[in-house]
Amino acid sequence: MAQKAVGINMTLSEKIYQSAGITLPAISTLFALIVAYYIDPYLAFVSTSWVIFGLLGMSLDIVWGRGGLLSLGQTAFYGMGGYFGSIVAINFSATTGNSIIWALPAGAIFGALLAVILGYIIFYARMGALQSTILTYTFTLLLWSVAQPFKLKVGEASIVGDSGLSNIPGIIIGFGEEAESLAPNQALMAVIIIASILYFVTRRLMSSHFGRIIDCIRIDHEKAELLGYDVRKYQLLNFTYAGAIAGLAGTLYALWSNFLSPSIFSIQEAFLPPIYVLVGGLGTLAGPFVGALTIGILSFVLGGTAGGQTTLILGATLILLVLFLKNGILGSLDLLWKRFLPDPNAAARNTNPVKIDGDTLKEILKEAEQQAGPAKSLSTNDLFKKFGGVIPVNKVNRSFIPGKPYSLIGANGAGKSSFLKTCVGMYKPESGSVHLSDLDITHSAVFERVKNGMGVKNQKPQIFGDVSVLDNLWVAAYSRTKQNQQALAVSHKILNMLGLEEQSNVAASALSHGQQQWLDIGMVLCLAPRVIFLDEPAAGMTKEETRELSSLIRILALHTTVVIVEHDMDFVRTLEGDVTVLHQGKVFAEGDIQSLRKDERVLDVYLGRRKHV
Repeated sequence: MAQKAVGINMTLSEKIYQSAGITLPAISTLFALIVAYYIDPYLAFVSTSWVIFGLLGMSLDIVWGRGGLLSLGQTAFYGMGGYFGSIVAINFSATTGNSIIWALPAGAIFGALLAVILGYIIFYARMGALQSTILTYTFTLLLWSVAQPFKLKVGEASIVGDSGLSNIPGIIIGFGEEAESLAPNQALMAVIIIASILYFVTRRLMSSHFGRIIDCIRIDHEKAELLGYDVRKYQLLNFTYAGAIAGLAGTLYALWSNFLSPSIFSIQEAFLPPIYVLVGGLGTLAGPFVGALTIGILSFVLGGTAGGQTTLILGATLILLVLFLKNGILGSLDLLWKRFLPDPNAAARNTNPVKIDGDTLKEILKEAEQQAGPAKSLSTNDLFKKFGGVIPVNKVNRSFIPGKPYSLIGANGAGKSSFLKTCVGMYKPESGSVHLSDLDITHSAVFERVKNGMGVKNQKPQIFGDVSVLDNLWVAAYSRTKQNQQALAVSHKILNMLGLEEQSNVAASALSHGQQQWLDIGMVLCLAPRVIFLDEPAAGMTKEETRELSSLIRILALHTTVVIVEHDMDFVRTLEGDVTVLHQGKVFAEGDIQSLRKDERVLDVYLGRRKHV
């Protein structure tokens, strides 16, 4: 269950919904412990593996459900963590008795180290989603191939190829030479406690600012970077944490089974965690436990009644579950529960046109100047960018300073947006340079340019549609402030300035196109940028909204450097600033809009005439 931003006023039903996300898992854990104490020892022994599989599934849900990457490498971290943790346990638990204190940290650390290596390759090479999934799958298959003939002796532990690793101590929590492995029921209770602790820690992490940023990266990683977040760092940290959970789960499995073999890296094992997640509910964290429990019970029951048809019946049942419960078991129950809550998006249907509060905007800009420093200039020197034989930016020399807005106009394909994206860092230039005041940012990453004072709004509104309007603003403000309450205060100021207070809890995707444009602009303002790029900000706005936007831009230009890419000459005229006409990637003409509208060459560019062009 998603957690709302701190500080938002919630109704009683919404508070009940939020508290249910903690109380229901807590009650379920308590119930599971009671059942574990009384059930048959053999069933307790089998059930322990289901809890461990649920923990493995949760590690995937962290990466996939929250991070957006379908990793088929979780069993690789799971198996390698199990092997490493078992080796440590075999060599040290004989002395101390307790196997948990040695094996679990060792397995978690080794799983995390493997995840760091694989994750660095995936994220810092900027692989696509499909390539990343294939790489994680290939990594698992590689381990399977290597593990089969692999032999190694480390102290008292011996890995013997296909015969695997045996003599692994059980789950021992006592100390001393006389300490013994827990009985099946006690072992199940211990695993439930460990899994529940990891669940609540993970839930807390994913409800923190880290988890909220990870959610936004999943929704739109490009926008997250435009807000100043080092997206690859956050993705790698999330992947590493999931690897640690998987490695710890693998160690628990080894202690439970007292044996490991290369089959842990097999194709069948690699595809089980995604099944647990899909059946239980993607992105729910608790769902994988439900999925593993469901599949475990079905397998256990069918194994005793269906004979040789177990696999067929189980497969058909899982297909039906995925088809008819597309959000998984917990996801479907969550949607059902929300039907009884007031619709938070109802406010989006009863909105007035956005009206800018100029006085509030000026206060925000003055405060931003005190915090982030004075406005900066931006200049390009022979900036050149090409795509094959197409040259959208052809040695452009241009300088922008604060005081009045600058507009870049031209026909489609003139190179306006390409010039903007090259300045921002979304495109890497072949030659030339970009300077932010005295700082050379030609080769800086996008998020570094944003941290140095650049704010960017692209042509289409880029918002995080699955989260609330206020949370969109909070994520932008937190990038600059790094403090929750300060970010919330900035968000409320921008929200009030835009006149969207009543829509604070509305999902951003429920807003109209024009309001989404305003929200995107508001997110840029939360950054307190010293140079602002706006790519066709008036697109999709009504005439009244366009007038408000013109007023906002003129006020912004008094405190920051503002550059607008625009088609609409009438809108540009209202800005009362300098205008640059681009044509075929070059600066074609400059001046005020009145003189340019009378320039036959400029009209030829717009109308496609060849008389002067």
